[in-house]
Amino acid sequence: MKRKKSKNYNGTVEAVASALIIKDDKILLVKSHKWGDSYLIPGGHIEHEEKIFDAAKREGEEETGLKLKPLYLVNFGELINSPSFNRKAHLIYFHVVCEALNDKVKLDNKELKDFIWINPKEALKLPNLLAYKTIKNYIDKVKIKIGSEKF
Repeated sequence: MKRKKSKNYNGTVEAVASALIIKDDKILLVKSHKWGDSYLIPGGHIEHEEKIFDAAKREGEEETGLKLKPLYLVNFGELINSPSFNRKAHLIYFHVVCEALNDKVKLDNKELKDFIWINPKEALKLPNLLAYKTIKNYIDKVKIKIGSEKF
């Protein structure tokens, strides 16, 4: 069965990487113009020939102004036409825990509009949180092995 495409969705699958940024027992949550009033973690598209950890680091640094060190993969999955997102999209996502090497957040104001540093357990209580499973995995010390080796 052929599906009808919307004007804003070209039918491709988009690979994205996001950074769960940690510093001093807190995590950084942001609000994006693209995701309404929800809290989430910064991220964006993985570029051609870019590694997942490099993409999470780059996107996190570009959007927050922080210097980051990627540590490990904490979650991955897919979103298909999420009602929270500003357009139809099929996203394959990778969430990477990244240590902030400084704490001076400077939002780019293009992608992000607000941020909070918050205790991870307190973050799970937020009513408008989009990264619940990722933060729960972080609290539970889940580390997923992933690499760029040949298979």
